[in-house]
Amino acid sequence: MLRPSSCIAAVFAIVVACGYPDIEGTPIAGSKTIKAATEPSIGACEGPKKLEKMDPSTLPPCCDGAHCVPTEKVPGKVRAKLSQCPGGFCVPDAFLTSGGAPAPSCKSVGDKDGACISVCVPEVERNKALLPQGTCAANEKCAPCISPLTQQSTGVCELGKDDDDATCDGDGGAAADAGPLPCPHVGPPVLDPTTLPPCDGAAGNVAGAHCLETALVPAAMAAKLADCSKGKCVPDTFIASGGRFIPKTCTGPGLLEGRCLHQSLPDIAKKADKLSADGCESFERCAPCFDPITGADTGACKQSCDPGPTKPAVKFADCCVKGGAPRGRCVPKQMVPDTQEQQLSKDTCAGADDICVPSENLQDDFLPLSCTGDSPLYLPFGKYSGVCLSTCLVFSGIDGLVVKQGNCDSLHQCVPCKDPLGKATGAPGCN
Repeated sequence: MLRPSSCIAAVFAIVVACGYPDIEGTPIAGSKTIKAATEPSIGACEGPKKLEKMDPSTLPPCCDGAHCVPTEKVPGKVRAKLSQCPGGFCVPDAFLTSGGAPAPSCKSVGDKDGACISVCVPEVERNKALLPQGTCAANEKCAPCISPLTQQSTGVCELGKDDDDATCDGDGGAAADAGPLPCPHVGPPVLDPTTLPPCDGAAGNVAGAHCLETALVPAAMAAKLADCSKGKCVPDTFIASGGRFIPKTCTGPGLLEGRCLHQSLPDIAKKADKLSADGCESFERCAPCFDPITGADTGACKQSCDPGPTKPAVKFADCCVKGGAPRGRCVPKQMVPDTQEQQLSKDTCAGADDICVPSENLQDDFLPLSCTGDSPLYLPFGKYSGVCLSTCLVFSGIDGLVVKQGNCDSLHQCVPCKDPLGKATGAPGCN
């Protein structure tokens, strides 16, 4: 009779599928970052050129550290940066007491020049988790003069300057563009990941990734990230580079070219045990550029500004010819669980470490048909229930006496769901 630790468990899906998270060129905060002023918008040239000095206590409060100023007293060019209040705009007290003088300078994200701006300013409030406080007042954050994500002026460092009305005078406009974004990112981190909370929840407390507020993650990317209590679990390499990076090149089993991608990404996590970690960080896995079964591009080697694969696609060789066609693929042993190797043969595989795996078992959605078989080891009637698995699988010894064709077709054999002692065999599809 079959031993309790029966080896009838069949080979599960091994190959990695297409469709890794595409985070190509996506800024962390998307449209949430402080926008640069370009051309005058409607009403930008209305009202006074400068904000007059005012005593905040004479005005109705609208935010902690800000008061409501009538619309006609607020320069049109700054209205778009402020939130509205009844009859006017909510102006930070620091600007009221100084008469709109330039905000104090500070060091912002990436140790870049910035200005101390009240969190009552909507864009600053939305990005307060990303902006340092530095030398600014308690209700202020150091907003960057140049956005580290777009390399364009945010406009905060031009507020209150003598030439701030150039847009309306026709002598200029926004501060000059700082030039095209370098990719990959060079220099200090766009955002220091260590200033963010660690990943938790569904993502788990994994190294090399931190929890970023969902509002700061582009919607197209958010769906491809694991959840954490504060938002989404984002790899540190993405956070620090502002989405401008090239993953490290690696080589997986079978000389498959790949890229080191973080295993917190759901598409990587569900295949982590089938992907090599060689050449990658401990929290990464080597995702192949091409599907070794179909040769299709997985997208793993086209993240952000990655120039793409440097080698042609490698497909696993055919094996196990039955019924006039190959029914298996030659897969490196490193990609096959040790407990499943005993049901696989070398067949015609030429690679020293390759073994022949049924092609159908390599499909993510593989679900075998149910079947019934006859074996004298099953008492009292010799009948058993199972699933139809490929005849490319090899069952020898006592297992060979148990596994019969049953009512499966000629290319399959009926593998029992339970051995004669009633223990589950682990065959796929036997729930």
